[in-house]
Amino acid sequence: MKKVVFKSILFFLLFSLTYFLFGLWGLVEISKNKNLLFKSKENFIFHKNYSNKIHHLRDANRWGDKENGYLFSVINKNNTKDKTILLQGDSWIESISEIKQSEEMIKNFAIKNNYTVYNAGITSFAPSLMHKQYEILKQEFNIKPDLLIIYIDQTDIGDEFCRYKNKKIYSKNGKLDSISREKFTRATYDYSKLYLYSELNFQSTLNKIIKFPVKKINYFLKRNINQLNNILKNGYKNRSVHKCGFREIMKELENYNSDVERNFKKSLNEFLDYLANERNIEKIFIVSFPHKRHLEKTYSVDVSSYINDTLSLSKDKRITYINMSKIDFSNLNKDEIYKPNDLASHLNDVYHTEIFVKNIIKNIKNKIKN
Repeated sequence: MKKVVFKSILFFLLFSLTYFLFGLWGLVEISKNKNLLFKSKENFIFHKNYSNKIHHLRDANRWGDKENGYLFSVINKNNTKDKTILLQGDSWIESISEIKQSEEMIKNFAIKNNYTVYNAGITSFAPSLMHKQYEILKQEFNIKPDLLIIYIDQTDIGDEFCRYKNKKIYSKNGKLDSISREKFTRATYDYSKLYLYSELNFQSTLNKIIKFPVKKINYFLKRNINQLNNILKNGYKNRSVHKCGFREIMKELENYNSDVERNFKKSLNEFLDYLANERNIEKIFIVSFPHKRHLEKTYSVDVSSYINDTLSLSKDKRITYINMSKIDFSNLNKDEIYKPNDLASHLNDVYHTEIFVKNIIKNIKNKIKN
Protein backbone atom coordinates (compact mmCIF):
# COMPACT_ATOMS: atom_id res chain seq x y z
CA MET A 1 0.00 0.00 0.00
CA LYS A 2 2.84 2.37 0.89
CA LYS A 3 4.50 1.64 -2.46
CA VAL A 4 1.28 2.51 -4.30
CA VAL A 5 0.96 5.78 -2.36
CA PHE A 6 4.64 6.60 -2.94
CA LYS A 7 4.37 5.89 -6.69
CA SER A 8 1.19 7.99 -6.91
CA ILE A 9 2.86 10.91 -5.16
CA LEU A 10 5.98 10.54 -7.31
CA PHE A 11 3.88 10.41 -10.47
CA PHE A 12 1.95 13.51 -9.39
CA LEU A 13 5.16 15.41 -8.63
CA LEU A 14 6.77 14.42 -11.93
CA PHE A 15 3.60 15.29 -13.83
CA SER A 16 3.34 18.66 -12.06
CA LEU A 17 6.99 19.44 -12.73
CA THR A 18 6.68 18.47 -16.40
CA TYR A 19 3.48 20.49 -16.74
CA PHE A 20 5.08 23.50 -15.06
CA LEU A 21 8.16 23.28 -17.33
CA PHE A 22 5.85 22.98 -20.33
CA GLY A 23 4.09 26.13 -19.14
CA LEU A 24 7.40 27.96 -18.72
CA TRP A 25 8.35 26.97 -22.26
CA GLY A 26 5.04 28.53 -23.29
CA LEU A 27 6.17 31.86 -21.85
CA VAL A 28 9.28 31.68 -24.04
CA GLU A 29 7.22 30.70 -27.11
CA ILE A 30 4.75 33.54 -26.66
CA SER A 31 7.54 36.06 -26.06
CA LYS A 32 9.42 34.82 -29.14
CA ASN A 33 6.35 35.49 -31.32
CA LYS A 34 5.36 38.75 -29.62
CA ASN A 35 6.06 40.96 -32.66
CA LEU A 36 3.44 38.99 -34.63
CA LEU A 37 0.71 39.13 -31.98
CA PHE A 38 -2.18 41.53 -31.49
CA LYS A 39 -1.43 44.53 -29.32
CA SER A 40 -4.91 44.79 -27.80
CA LYS A 41 -7.92 42.61 -27.03
CA GLU A 42 -10.08 44.88 -29.17
CA ASN A 43 -7.86 44.26 -32.21
CA PHE A 44 -7.80 40.54 -31.50
CA ILE A 45 -11.60 40.27 -31.21
CA PHE A 46 -12.14 42.42 -34.32
CA HIS A 47 -9.73 40.36 -36.42
CA LYS A 48 -11.12 36.99 -35.31
CA ASN A 49 -14.72 38.07 -35.74
CA TYR A 50 -14.34 39.22 -39.34
CA SER A 51 -11.91 36.53 -40.46
CA ASN A 52 -14.65 34.06 -39.53
CA LYS A 53 -16.82 35.81 -42.12
CA ILE A 54 -14.38 36.58 -44.94
CA HIS A 55 -11.57 34.03 -44.50
CA HIS A 56 -8.79 36.48 -43.57
CA LEU A 57 -7.98 40.11 -42.91
CA ARG A 58 -4.85 42.27 -43.11
CA ASP A 59 -1.72 41.18 -41.25
CA ALA A 60 -1.78 41.72 -37.49
CA ASN A 61 1.77 43.06 -37.34
CA ARG A 62 1.41 45.55 -40.24
CA TRP A 63 -2.03 47.01 -39.62
CA GLY A 64 -4.40 47.68 -36.75
CA ASP A 65 -2.93 50.93 -35.41
CA LYS A 66 -6.07 52.71 -36.56
CA GLU A 67 -9.67 51.71 -35.91
CA ASN A 68 -10.93 49.03 -38.34
CA GLY A 69 -7.51 49.05 -40.06
CA TYR A 70 -7.53 45.28 -40.53
CA LEU A 71 -10.60 45.58 -42.77
CA PHE A 72 -10.13 48.93 -44.50
CA SER A 73 -8.24 52.22 -44.26
CA VAL A 74 -9.13 55.81 -45.09
CA ILE A 75 -7.18 57.57 -47.83
CA ASN A 76 -9.20 60.78 -47.72
CA LYS A 77 -12.07 61.89 -45.51
CA ASN A 78 -14.32 64.53 -47.02
CA ASN A 79 -16.23 66.09 -44.13
CA THR A 80 -19.01 67.29 -46.42
CA LYS A 81 -19.82 63.61 -47.05
CA ASP A 82 -20.48 64.48 -50.66
CA LYS A 83 -19.38 61.32 -52.50
CA THR A 84 -17.48 58.15 -51.72
CA ILE A 85 -15.01 55.92 -53.55
CA LEU A 86 -14.42 52.35 -52.38
CA LEU A 87 -11.34 50.46 -53.54
CA GLN A 88 -11.49 46.66 -53.35
CA GLY A 89 -8.96 44.03 -54.35
CA ASP A 90 -5.85 42.23 -53.16
CA SER A 91 -2.34 43.44 -52.27
CA TRP A 92 -2.24 45.64 -55.39
CA ILE A 93 -4.97 47.77 -53.83
CA GLU A 94 -3.85 47.33 -50.21
CA SER A 95 -0.42 48.67 -51.11
CA ILE A 96 -1.91 51.97 -52.31
CA SER A 97 -2.02 52.91 -48.62
CA GLU A 98 1.62 51.83 -48.21
CA ILE A 99 3.16 53.40 -51.32
CA LYS A 100 3.33 57.13 -50.62
CA GLN A 101 3.17 58.31 -54.24
CA SER A 102 0.19 56.07 -55.06
CA GLU A 103 -1.73 57.19 -52.00
CA GLU A 104 -0.96 60.85 -52.71
CA MET A 105 -2.17 60.53 -56.29
CA ILE A 106 -5.50 59.05 -55.16
CA LYS A 107 -5.79 61.57 -52.33
CA ASN A 108 -5.15 64.58 -54.55
CA PHE A 109 -7.82 63.42 -56.98
CA ALA A 110 -10.25 62.90 -54.09
CA ILE A 111 -9.63 66.34 -52.58
CA LYS A 112 -10.12 68.10 -55.92
CA ASN A 113 -13.35 66.24 -56.60
CA ASN A 114 -14.78 66.10 -53.04
CA TYR A 115 -14.56 62.34 -52.54
CA THR A 116 -14.10 60.33 -49.37
CA VAL A 117 -11.91 57.34 -50.29
CA TYR A 118 -11.82 53.99 -48.47
CA ASN A 119 -9.15 51.43 -49.27
CA ALA A 120 -10.50 47.93 -48.55
CA GLY A 121 -7.70 46.06 -50.35
CA ILE A 122 -6.51 42.92 -48.54
CA THR A 123 -3.84 40.48 -49.69
CA SER A 124 -5.21 37.60 -51.81
CA PHE A 125 -8.77 38.94 -51.82
CA ALA A 126 -10.70 37.56 -54.81
CA PRO A 127 -14.31 38.16 -55.98
CA SER A 128 -15.93 35.89 -53.36
CA LEU A 129 -14.23 37.68 -50.48
CA MET A 130 -14.83 41.12 -51.98
CA HIS A 131 -18.49 40.20 -52.39
CA LYS A 132 -18.93 39.45 -48.70
CA GLN A 133 -16.63 42.30 -47.66
CA TYR A 134 -18.73 44.81 -49.62
CA GLU A 135 -21.85 43.61 -47.81
CA ILE A 136 -20.15 43.96 -44.41
CA LEU A 137 -18.82 47.44 -45.19
CA LYS A 138 -22.28 48.56 -46.22
CA GLN A 139 -24.26 47.00 -43.37
CA GLU A 140 -21.85 47.39 -40.45
CA PHE A 141 -19.78 50.48 -41.38
CA ASN A 142 -22.28 52.42 -43.49
CA ILE A 143 -19.90 52.61 -46.45
CA LYS A 144 -22.06 53.06 -49.54
CA PRO A 145 -19.83 54.05 -52.46
CA ASP A 146 -20.78 56.20 -55.41
CA LEU A 147 -17.76 54.87 -57.30
CA LEU A 148 -16.59 51.28 -56.80
CA ILE A 149 -13.17 50.16 -58.05
CA ILE A 150 -12.64 46.39 -58.10
CA TYR A 151 -9.16 45.08 -58.89
CA ILE A 152 -9.09 41.46 -60.05
CA ASP A 153 -5.62 39.93 -60.04
CA GLN A 154 -4.42 37.07 -62.22
CA THR A 155 -3.94 34.96 -59.07
CA ASP A 156 -7.63 35.36 -58.18
CA ILE A 157 -8.33 32.44 -60.51
CA GLY A 158 -6.24 30.06 -58.39
CA ASP A 159 -7.30 31.69 -55.12
CA GLU A 160 -10.96 31.10 -55.89
CA PHE A 161 -10.37 27.47 -56.83
CA CYS A 162 -7.80 26.36 -54.24
CA ARG A 163 -8.43 28.60 -51.22
CA TYR A 164 -12.08 29.59 -51.27
CA LYS A 165 -14.15 27.12 -53.30
CA ASN A 166 -14.66 24.74 -50.39
CA LYS A 167 -14.83 27.47 -47.77
CA LYS A 168 -17.90 29.28 -49.11
CA ILE A 169 -21.05 28.86 -47.05
CA TYR A 170 -24.44 29.59 -48.61
CA SER A 171 -27.85 30.09 -47.02
CA LYS A 172 -30.85 27.98 -48.02
CA ASN A 173 -31.88 30.61 -50.56
CA GLY A 174 -28.45 30.56 -52.21
CA LYS A 175 -27.09 33.75 -50.61
CA LEU A 176 -23.37 33.84 -49.83
CA ASP A 177 -23.24 33.90 -46.04
CA SER A 178 -19.51 33.66 -45.35
CA ILE A 179 -16.16 32.27 -46.40
CA SER A 180 -14.87 30.37 -43.38
CA ARG A 181 -11.27 30.80 -42.26
CA GLU A 182 -8.50 28.22 -42.09
CA LYS A 183 -8.31 26.28 -38.82
CA PHE A 184 -5.41 24.07 -37.72
CA THR A 185 -4.20 23.49 -41.28
CA ARG A 186 -1.01 25.57 -41.37
CA ALA A 187 -2.26 26.80 -44.72
CA THR A 188 -1.72 30.36 -45.91
CA TYR A 189 -3.81 32.68 -43.68
CA ASP A 190 -4.30 30.07 -40.96
CA TYR A 191 -4.48 32.22 -37.82
CA SER A 192 -4.95 29.35 -35.34
CA LYS A 193 -1.53 29.72 -33.72
CA LEU A 194 -1.61 33.53 -33.88
CA TYR A 195 -5.00 33.60 -32.15
CA LEU A 196 -3.90 31.03 -29.55
CA TYR A 197 -0.75 32.92 -28.57
CA SER A 198 -2.47 36.32 -28.68
CA GLU A 199 -5.26 35.13 -26.42
CA LEU A 200 -2.75 33.75 -23.92
CA ASN A 201 -0.63 36.89 -24.14
CA PHE A 202 -3.49 38.89 -22.61
CA GLN A 203 -3.46 36.59 -19.55
CA SER A 204 -1.43 36.92 -16.35
CA THR A 205 1.90 35.08 -16.18
CA LEU A 206 0.41 32.38 -13.93
CA ASN A 207 -2.54 31.84 -16.25
CA LYS A 208 -0.20 31.56 -19.22
CA ILE A 209 1.76 28.81 -17.45
CA ILE A 210 -1.41 26.97 -16.44
CA LYS A 211 -3.29 27.25 -19.74
CA PHE A 212 -0.51 26.95 -22.32
CA PRO A 213 0.09 23.16 -22.04
CA VAL A 214 -3.59 22.24 -22.50
CA LYS A 215 -4.18 24.68 -25.35
CA LYS A 216 -0.93 23.78 -27.10
CA ILE A 217 -1.65 20.05 -26.93
CA ASN A 218 -5.16 20.68 -28.28
CA TYR A 219 -3.65 22.72 -31.14
CA PHE A 220 -1.08 19.99 -31.85
CA LEU A 221 -3.71 17.23 -31.98
CA LYS A 222 -6.10 19.13 -34.24
CA ARG A 223 -3.32 20.18 -36.58
CA ASN A 224 -2.01 16.62 -36.94
CA ILE A 225 -5.48 15.13 -37.36
CA ASN A 226 -6.00 17.56 -40.24
CA GLN A 227 -2.64 16.58 -41.70
CA LEU A 228 -3.50 12.87 -41.45
CA ASN A 229 -6.85 13.47 -43.15
CA ASN A 230 -5.08 15.30 -45.98
CA ILE A 231 -2.64 12.42 -46.44
CA LEU A 232 -5.53 9.95 -46.60
CA LYS A 233 -7.37 12.19 -49.06
CA ASN A 234 -4.54 13.35 -51.35
CA GLY A 235 -1.72 10.88 -50.68
CA TYR A 236 1.57 11.54 -48.89
CA LYS A 237 3.19 13.17 -51.93
CA ASN A 238 0.37 15.74 -52.17
CA ARG A 239 -0.10 16.18 -48.42
CA SER A 240 0.54 19.94 -48.61
CA VAL A 241 -1.75 20.72 -51.57
CA HIS A 242 -4.45 21.99 -49.17
CA LYS A 243 -2.11 24.76 -48.00
CA CYS A 244 -2.58 26.48 -51.37
CA GLY A 245 0.93 27.83 -51.66
CA PHE A 246 1.85 29.99 -54.61
CA ARG A 247 2.81 26.93 -56.63
CA GLU A 248 -0.80 25.72 -56.48
CA ILE A 249 -2.15 29.16 -57.30
CA MET A 250 0.26 29.78 -60.18
CA LYS A 251 -0.42 26.48 -61.97
CA GLU A 252 -3.92 27.69 -62.93
CA LEU A 253 -2.26 30.37 -65.06
CA GLU A 254 0.15 27.91 -66.64
CA ASN A 255 -2.42 25.34 -67.71
CA TYR A 256 -6.08 25.79 -68.63
CA ASN A 257 -8.64 23.95 -66.52
CA SER A 258 -12.34 24.20 -67.41
CA ASP A 259 -13.46 23.53 -63.80
CA VAL A 260 -11.24 26.37 -62.59
CA GLU A 261 -12.67 28.70 -65.25
CA ARG A 262 -16.28 27.87 -64.32
CA ASN A 263 -15.55 28.34 -60.63
CA PHE A 264 -13.98 31.76 -61.14
CA LYS A 265 -16.75 33.01 -63.42
CA LYS A 266 -19.38 31.79 -60.95
CA SER A 267 -17.75 33.77 -58.12
CA LEU A 268 -17.41 36.93 -60.19
CA ASN A 269 -20.95 36.64 -61.53
CA GLU A 270 -22.37 36.22 -58.00
CA PHE A 271 -20.62 39.43 -56.94
CA LEU A 272 -21.84 41.36 -59.99
CA ASP A 273 -25.40 40.07 -59.49
CA TYR A 274 -25.29 41.39 -55.93
CA LEU A 275 -23.95 44.77 -57.07
CA ALA A 276 -26.70 45.04 -59.71
CA ASN A 277 -29.13 45.85 -56.90
CA GLU A 278 -26.89 48.49 -55.29
CA ARG A 279 -28.61 51.61 -56.57
CA ASN A 280 -26.27 53.98 -54.70
CA ILE A 281 -23.38 53.03 -57.02
CA GLU A 282 -23.04 55.38 -60.00
CA LYS A 283 -20.03 53.73 -61.65
CA ILE A 284 -18.25 50.39 -61.25
CA PHE A 285 -14.69 50.04 -62.52
CA ILE A 286 -13.22 46.54 -62.88
CA VAL A 287 -9.43 46.55 -63.26
CA SER A 288 -6.92 43.86 -64.24
CA PHE A 289 -3.21 43.89 -65.04
CA PRO A 290 -0.94 41.32 -66.77
CA HIS A 291 1.78 39.55 -64.81
CA LYS A 292 5.35 39.47 -66.00
CA ARG A 293 4.98 35.96 -67.41
CA HIS A 294 2.03 37.13 -69.49
CA LEU A 295 4.34 39.62 -71.20
CA GLU A 296 6.88 36.81 -71.64
CA LYS A 297 4.13 34.63 -73.18
CA THR A 298 4.70 31.79 -70.70
CA TYR A 299 1.27 31.96 -69.05
CA SER A 300 -1.51 30.42 -71.14
CA VAL A 301 -4.41 31.79 -69.06
CA ASP A 302 -5.26 35.48 -68.63
CA VAL A 303 -7.96 36.58 -66.20
CA SER A 304 -8.99 39.32 -68.64
CA SER A 305 -10.63 36.77 -70.94
CA TYR A 306 -12.70 35.39 -68.04
CA ILE A 307 -13.72 38.91 -67.05
CA ASN A 308 -14.73 39.75 -70.64
CA ASP A 309 -16.81 36.58 -70.89
CA THR A 310 -18.60 37.35 -67.62
CA LEU A 311 -19.23 41.00 -68.51
CA SER A 312 -20.64 40.02 -71.91
CA LEU A 313 -23.59 38.49 -70.02
CA SER A 314 -24.08 41.51 -67.77
CA LYS A 315 -26.64 44.23 -68.53
CA ASP A 316 -25.21 46.62 -65.96
CA LYS A 317 -24.32 49.76 -67.92
CA ARG A 318 -22.48 51.23 -64.95
CA ILE A 319 -19.54 48.84 -65.41
CA THR A 320 -16.32 49.95 -67.11
CA TYR A 321 -13.59 47.39 -67.59
CA ILE A 322 -10.05 48.79 -67.37
CA ASN A 323 -8.06 46.00 -69.01
CA MET A 324 -4.42 47.00 -68.63
CA SER A 325 -3.31 44.08 -70.79
CA LYS A 326 -4.08 46.49 -73.63
CA ILE A 327 -1.33 48.89 -72.53
CA ASP A 328 1.55 49.09 -74.98
CA PHE A 329 4.46 47.58 -73.03
CA SER A 330 6.82 47.49 -76.03
CA ASN A 331 8.73 50.59 -74.91
CA LEU A 332 8.92 49.48 -71.29
CA ASN A 333 11.48 47.19 -69.67
CA LYS A 334 9.48 44.44 -67.97
CA ASP A 335 12.41 43.72 -65.66
CA GLU A 336 12.07 47.25 -64.32
CA ILE A 337 8.28 47.33 -64.12
CA TYR A 338 7.94 44.37 -61.77
CA LYS A 339 9.65 43.78 -58.45
CA PRO A 340 12.68 41.51 -58.90
CA ASN A 341 12.20 37.79 -58.07
CA ASP A 342 8.55 38.33 -57.18
CA LEU A 343 6.52 35.31 -58.33
CA ALA A 344 3.30 37.30 -57.80
CA SER A 345 4.53 39.97 -60.25
CA HIS A 346 3.84 43.01 -58.08
CA LEU A 347 4.83 46.30 -59.69
CA ASN A 348 7.67 48.27 -58.20
CA ASP A 349 6.57 51.44 -56.43
CA VAL A 350 7.23 53.86 -59.29
CA TYR A 351 5.26 51.88 -61.87
CA HIS A 352 2.53 51.06 -59.37
CA THR A 353 1.89 54.80 -59.26
CA GLU A 354 2.72 55.83 -62.83
CA ILE A 355 0.99 52.98 -64.67
CA PHE A 356 -1.49 51.26 -62.36
CA VAL A 357 -2.94 54.09 -60.25
CA LYS A 358 -2.61 56.75 -62.96
CA ASN A 359 -4.60 54.64 -65.44
CA ILE A 360 -7.35 54.03 -62.89
CA ILE A 361 -7.70 57.76 -62.18
CA LYS A 362 -7.59 58.57 -65.90
CA ASN A 363 -10.52 56.25 -66.57
CA ILE A 364 -12.48 57.59 -63.61
CA LYS A 365 -12.03 61.17 -64.87
CA ASN A 366 -13.23 60.20 -68.32
CA LYS A 367 -16.37 58.57 -66.97
CA ILE A 368 -17.40 61.13 -64.39
CA LYS A 369 -17.20 63.86 -67.06
CA ASN A 370 -19.92 62.07 -69.04
